[in-house]
Amino acid sequence: METRIFFNSGDSVANIHDYNEAVRKGQIFKQARHNDELVIAKDPNDKEYAIFYAKDALPAEHEKSKPYEIKNRL
Repeated sequence: METRIFFNSGDSVANIHDYNEAVRKGQIFKQARHNDELVIAKDPNDKEYAIFYAKDALPAEHEKSKPYEIKNRL
């Protein structure tokens, strides 16, 4: 079962084509900001992984929101 979350693509911390690299970069960001949960998600076009701060999630009906599939939470 896939879990969807909605973000403004402009709010991403990073966009990476390789999942393992996305996890590594996410861990680096997590070390810098211990209290902020990060989400690694597959973009709507299935081309790359985006890293977002979970607190930046938007409601589905927001005009700038796009659906992302959650792959990992850090």
